[in-house]
Amino acid sequence: MNDYIKINIEQIVTQISDEVNSNHFAELLAHFEKHFKDDSAAIKFEKFYFNTIQNQEYYLKNEGFFREFKKQYSLQGIDLEYLSDLESSKETILELILNHRGTEAYLDYFAKAKVKHGKGHRTKNLGSFYAKIVHTFKPEEFCALDNPIKNYLGLKHESFFVSHFLISEAYKTWANKHQELLSNLKTEIKKHHWSNIIDFDKLTDLKILDVIFWEKANSK
Repeated sequence: MNDYIKINIEQIVTQISDEVNSNHFAELLAHFEKHFKDDSAAIKFEKFYFNTIQNQEYYLKNEGFFREFKKQYSLQGIDLEYLSDLESSKETILELILNHRGTEAYLDYFAKAKVKHGKGHRTKNLGSFYAKIVHTFKPEEFCALDNPIKNYLGLKHESFFVSHFLISEAYKTWANKHQELLSNLKTEIKKHHWSNIIDFDKLTDLKILDVIFWEKANSK
Protein backbone atom coordinates (compact mmCIF):
# COMPACT_ATOMS: atom_id res chain seq x y z
CA MET A 1 0.00 0.00 0.00
CA ASN A 2 1.59 3.27 -1.10
CA ASP A 3 1.88 6.26 1.21
CA TYR A 4 -0.85 8.29 -0.51
CA ILE A 5 -3.43 5.56 -0.07
CA LYS A 6 -2.32 4.78 3.49
CA ILE A 7 -2.41 8.43 4.59
CA ASN A 8 -5.86 9.04 3.11
CA ILE A 9 -7.31 5.91 4.66
CA GLU A 10 -5.89 6.87 8.06
CA GLN A 11 -7.35 10.38 7.77
CA ILE A 12 -10.80 9.03 6.93
CA VAL A 13 -10.64 6.49 9.76
CA THR A 14 -9.75 9.30 12.17
CA GLN A 15 -12.73 11.36 11.00
CA ILE A 16 -15.05 8.39 11.38
CA SER A 17 -13.74 7.76 14.91
CA ASP A 18 -14.29 11.41 15.84
CA GLU A 19 -17.90 11.40 14.64
CA VAL A 20 -19.09 7.83 15.17
CA ASN A 21 -18.58 6.82 18.80
CA SER A 22 -20.54 6.03 21.94
CA ASN A 23 -20.54 9.69 22.99
CA HIS A 24 -22.76 10.44 19.98
CA PHE A 25 -24.95 7.33 20.24
CA ALA A 26 -28.28 9.20 20.37
CA GLU A 27 -27.26 11.31 17.40
CA LEU A 28 -26.32 8.21 15.42
CA LEU A 29 -29.74 6.67 16.05
CA ALA A 30 -31.36 9.95 15.04
CA HIS A 31 -29.63 9.70 11.65
CA PHE A 32 -31.30 6.32 11.13
CA GLU A 33 -34.69 7.59 12.21
CA LYS A 34 -34.40 10.43 9.72
CA HIS A 35 -33.10 8.19 6.94
CA PHE A 36 -35.90 5.64 7.33
CA LYS A 37 -38.57 8.28 7.80
CA ASP A 38 -42.18 7.69 6.77
CA ASP A 39 -41.64 8.85 3.22
CA SER A 40 -42.95 6.75 0.35
CA ALA A 41 -39.99 7.36 -1.97
CA ALA A 42 -37.40 6.66 0.75
CA ILE A 43 -39.19 3.50 1.87
CA LYS A 44 -39.56 2.31 -1.72
CA PHE A 45 -35.83 2.75 -2.28
CA GLU A 46 -34.82 0.91 0.89
CA LYS A 47 -37.11 -2.00 0.06
CA PHE A 48 -35.52 -2.12 -3.39
CA TYR A 49 -32.08 -1.91 -1.80
CA PHE A 50 -32.53 -4.84 0.56
CA ASN A 51 -34.28 -6.91 -2.13
CA THR A 52 -31.40 -6.52 -4.58
CA ILE A 53 -28.39 -6.91 -2.28
CA GLN A 54 -26.59 -10.13 -3.30
CA ASN A 55 -29.71 -11.20 -5.19
CA GLN A 56 -28.11 -12.64 -8.31
CA GLU A 57 -31.31 -14.32 -9.46
CA TYR A 58 -33.25 -11.04 -9.47
CA TYR A 59 -30.39 -9.32 -11.28
CA LEU A 60 -30.07 -11.94 -14.00
CA LYS A 61 -33.76 -12.65 -14.63
CA ASN A 62 -35.10 -9.08 -14.51
CA GLU A 63 -34.72 -7.78 -18.07
CA GLY A 64 -35.23 -4.21 -16.87
CA PHE A 65 -32.85 -4.42 -13.91
CA PHE A 66 -30.54 -1.58 -14.90
CA ARG A 67 -33.42 0.74 -15.76
CA GLU A 68 -34.94 0.14 -12.32
CA PHE A 69 -31.51 0.43 -10.69
CA LYS A 70 -30.89 3.80 -12.35
CA LYS A 71 -34.31 5.08 -11.25
CA GLN A 72 -34.07 3.93 -7.64
CA TYR A 73 -30.56 5.34 -7.18
CA SER A 74 -31.47 8.56 -9.05
CA LEU A 75 -28.48 8.17 -11.38
CA GLN A 76 -28.35 11.05 -13.84
CA GLY A 77 -27.19 11.48 -17.44
CA ILE A 78 -27.78 7.86 -18.45
CA ASP A 79 -29.90 6.98 -21.49
CA LEU A 80 -31.83 3.84 -22.38
CA GLU A 81 -29.39 2.82 -25.10
CA TYR A 82 -26.55 2.62 -22.60
CA LEU A 83 -28.74 0.75 -20.11
CA SER A 84 -29.63 -1.72 -22.84
CA ASP A 85 -25.93 -2.32 -23.47
CA LEU A 86 -25.45 -3.07 -19.77
CA GLU A 87 -28.37 -5.52 -19.85
CA SER A 88 -26.77 -7.43 -22.70
CA SER A 89 -23.51 -7.63 -20.73
CA LYS A 90 -24.95 -8.25 -17.25
CA GLU A 91 -23.63 -11.79 -16.89
CA THR A 92 -20.10 -10.69 -17.76
CA ILE A 93 -20.29 -7.71 -15.39
CA LEU A 94 -21.45 -9.92 -12.52
CA GLU A 95 -18.75 -12.51 -13.23
CA LEU A 96 -16.05 -9.84 -13.14
CA ILE A 97 -17.31 -8.42 -9.85
CA LEU A 98 -17.63 -11.80 -8.15
CA ASN A 99 -14.18 -12.87 -9.31
CA HIS A 100 -12.39 -9.85 -7.83
CA ARG A 101 -12.05 -8.18 -11.22
CA GLY A 102 -14.09 -5.10 -10.41
CA THR A 103 -11.47 -2.78 -11.85
CA GLU A 104 -11.84 -4.54 -15.19
CA ALA A 105 -15.62 -4.14 -15.03
CA TYR A 106 -15.17 -0.45 -14.23
CA LEU A 107 -12.78 0.14 -17.16
CA ASP A 108 -14.84 -1.85 -19.64
CA TYR A 109 -18.35 -0.59 -18.81
CA PHE A 110 -18.30 2.52 -16.60
CA ALA A 111 -15.08 4.54 -16.92
CA LYS A 112 -15.79 5.74 -20.46
CA ALA A 113 -19.48 5.02 -20.93
CA LYS A 114 -20.97 6.06 -24.25
CA VAL A 115 -24.10 8.07 -23.50
CA LYS A 116 -26.34 10.31 -25.55
CA HIS A 117 -25.54 14.01 -25.65
CA GLY A 118 -27.76 16.19 -27.80
CA LYS A 119 -28.00 14.55 -31.21
CA GLY A 120 -24.80 12.59 -30.70
CA HIS A 121 -22.89 10.79 -27.98
CA ARG A 122 -20.14 11.53 -25.50
CA THR A 123 -18.06 9.48 -23.11
CA LYS A 124 -18.82 9.87 -19.42
CA ASN A 125 -17.24 8.46 -16.29
CA LEU A 126 -19.98 6.69 -14.33
CA GLY A 127 -18.04 5.98 -11.17
CA SER A 128 -21.10 6.40 -8.98
CA PHE A 129 -23.01 3.82 -11.00
CA TYR A 130 -20.06 1.42 -10.72
CA ALA A 131 -19.79 1.92 -6.95
CA LYS A 132 -23.42 1.04 -6.42
CA ILE A 133 -23.48 -2.04 -8.62
CA VAL A 134 -20.30 -3.38 -7.03
CA HIS A 135 -21.78 -2.76 -3.56
CA THR A 136 -24.89 -4.69 -4.61
CA PHE A 137 -22.87 -7.88 -4.99
CA LYS A 138 -19.97 -7.16 -2.62
CA PRO A 139 -21.78 -5.28 0.19
CA GLU A 140 -19.30 -6.23 2.89
CA GLU A 141 -16.31 -5.19 0.81
CA PHE A 142 -17.36 -2.02 -1.03
CA CYS A 143 -19.63 0.84 0.00
CA ALA A 144 -22.34 2.39 -2.21
CA LEU A 145 -20.58 5.74 -2.35
CA ASP A 146 -22.39 9.00 -3.16
CA ASN A 147 -20.86 12.38 -4.00
CA PRO A 148 -22.05 14.09 -0.78
CA ILE A 149 -20.25 11.43 1.32
CA LYS A 150 -17.17 11.58 -0.90
CA ASN A 151 -16.96 15.35 -0.37
CA TYR A 152 -17.80 15.17 3.34
CA LEU A 153 -14.93 12.76 3.95
CA GLY A 154 -12.41 15.09 2.36
CA LEU A 155 -12.15 13.65 -1.15
CA LYS A 156 -13.91 16.35 -3.16
CA HIS A 157 -11.03 16.64 -5.63
CA GLU A 158 -10.26 12.92 -5.85
CA SER A 159 -11.64 10.70 -8.62
CA PHE A 160 -14.75 8.71 -7.80
CA PHE A 161 -13.04 5.38 -8.49
CA VAL A 162 -10.13 6.07 -6.12
CA SER A 163 -12.46 7.60 -3.51
CA HIS A 164 -14.63 4.51 -3.61
CA PHE A 165 -11.64 2.32 -2.79
CA LEU A 166 -10.29 4.63 -0.06
CA ILE A 167 -13.60 5.04 1.75
CA SER A 168 -14.46 1.34 1.49
CA GLU A 169 -11.10 0.45 3.03
CA ALA A 170 -11.49 3.10 5.74
CA TYR A 171 -14.99 1.86 6.59
CA LYS A 172 -13.74 -1.72 6.96
CA THR A 173 -10.68 -0.68 8.98
CA TRP A 174 -12.82 1.33 11.39
CA ALA A 175 -15.57 -1.31 11.61
CA ASN A 176 -13.13 -4.09 12.49
CA LYS A 177 -12.15 -2.13 15.60
CA HIS A 178 -15.66 -1.07 16.65
CA GLN A 179 -17.84 -4.17 16.44
CA GLU A 180 -19.33 -3.57 19.88
CA LEU A 181 -20.62 -0.13 18.92
CA LEU A 182 -22.02 -1.45 15.63
CA SER A 183 -23.72 -4.32 17.46
CA ASN A 184 -25.28 -1.89 19.96
CA LEU A 185 -26.55 0.26 17.10
CA LYS A 186 -28.19 -2.73 15.42
CA THR A 187 -29.83 -3.73 18.72
CA GLU A 188 -31.32 -0.27 19.19
CA ILE A 189 -32.38 0.03 15.55
CA LYS A 190 -34.44 -3.16 15.90
CA LYS A 191 -36.52 -1.49 18.62
CA HIS A 192 -37.84 1.25 16.33
CA HIS A 193 -41.03 1.16 14.28
CA TRP A 194 -39.16 1.62 10.99
CA SER A 195 -36.97 -1.42 11.56
CA ASN A 196 -39.39 -3.59 9.55
CA ILE A 197 -38.01 -1.92 6.40
CA ILE A 198 -34.54 -3.31 7.10
CA ASP A 199 -33.40 -6.83 6.31
CA PHE A 200 -30.97 -7.26 9.21
CA ASP A 201 -29.31 -10.22 7.54
CA LYS A 202 -28.21 -7.82 4.81
CA LEU A 203 -27.44 -4.80 6.99
CA THR A 204 -23.66 -4.60 6.66
CA ASP A 205 -21.24 -2.43 8.59
CA LEU A 206 -20.64 -0.44 5.39
CA LYS A 207 -24.36 0.22 4.94
CA ILE A 208 -24.59 1.49 8.52
CA LEU A 209 -21.73 3.92 7.93
CA ASP A 210 -23.18 5.00 4.58
CA VAL A 211 -26.51 5.85 6.24
CA ILE A 212 -24.78 7.86 8.96
CA PHE A 213 -22.53 9.82 6.61
CA TRP A 214 -25.27 10.33 4.02
CA GLU A 215 -27.34 12.08 6.67
CA LYS A 216 -24.35 14.02 7.98
CA ALA A 217 -23.31 15.13 4.50
CA ASN A 218 -26.80 16.21 3.51
CA SER A 219 -27.55 18.11 6.72
CA LYS A 220 -24.73 20.60 6.22
